[in-house]
Amino acid sequence: MSRSASRLVGAAALLLLVLGVFTAGVFAMREPFALNDYTAIWGLKARALHRSGSLASLFRVDPAGAFSHPEYPPLWPLLLTVATRARLPYDDLVATPLWPLLALAASLLAVRAALRWNVAPPFALLAGAALSLLPYWRTYPGYAEGLLLVFVLAAAGEAGRAGVGAGATLRLSIFLTLAAWTKPEGLVAALAAAVVLALARRFRAALLVAASALLFAALPWALVVRRLAPQPLPTAFALSAFSFEKAVAALAALAAEAAPAAGLALAAAGLLALAPQTLRRRRMVLAWAALYSAVLLGSFAFSRFDSAWHVRWSWDRILVVPLAVLIPALAEALAESATGRNEEPLPEATPPAPAPAR
Repeated sequence: MSRSASRLVGAAALLLLVLGVFTAGVFAMREPFALNDYTAIWGLKARALHRSGSLASLFRVDPAGAFSHPEYPPLWPLLLTVATRARLPYDDLVATPLWPLLALAASLLAVRAALRWNVAPPFALLAGAALSLLPYWRTYPGYAEGLLLVFVLAAAGEAGRAGVGAGATLRLSIFLTLAAWTKPEGLVAALAAAVVLALARRFRAALLVAASALLFAALPWALVVRRLAPQPLPTAFALSAFSFEKAVAALAALAAEAAPAAGLALAAAGLLALAPQTLRRRRMVLAWAALYSAVLLGSFAFSRFDSAWHVRWSWDRILVVPLAVLIPALAEALAESATGRNEEPLPEATPPAPAPAR
């Protein structure tokens, strides 16, 4: 690709990134943090924390756990509370600017991940633009996946070096532990990363990631829930709820809901097929995305609710996380297809050995 074409691609990508973040903010401000799960879960918890400053308030607003999922980790409501602390009472409008900031942070982290994967800057900017233009940002303002995307993309930027550099492995475990404090899906992301690292024979990194997420996120929060919940809380999934009929209904609902995106999925698969070096370099990322998606989509067979209904209301918010992580890999594949060459840095040259003395 010529230098002028590269500059044009970079400028267009930067413009699209700005447009994506701007429109995410406009959509959020038109209806400040007021939709569905925000009102019933995240905003309700933020108001309770804002008013009392106590984690116990998360359980008092919905003692039976009928709708607010008090068992969900509290990091997003805590962040909402901190952002609005100077204003009494709690004001959704004050918290709403967090949304475009999350969209910007996630987009820049997608750029960072692509650059760390040695993708040329114009194509790395395309990854950030694609992330900012995901429909999620204009559909679910106030939902916790926005924060989850930030932590998972931050972890993706360290993924290639985990197990090689101690600092990268530590940062990877920290980001995934924060993801586990954000949503239950964050714990799945951490454990899936540990499995993939173990399969790649990076056992120390796998152990650190799994231990950090379990010992510093899942276990402490489980103890808090057990201590503060006035009664055992219902869960959305249970082993006893499994049935073959639920699995079939969930699969049919997923096929119907995701059908409009099938063309994009085939295009992405075709792009990766045209980039064999990207496929080789990002096989761990692809394996993580496949494992994460399989676990969460498979869980619908264990839903305590009608599985088709459950799929319709949550499938896109589940898949946006692996999609976001795959976007830098797709940018790398596009760069490989466009340039026809490997962008990996060449190994350092070693000086020739001195000639033996005669």
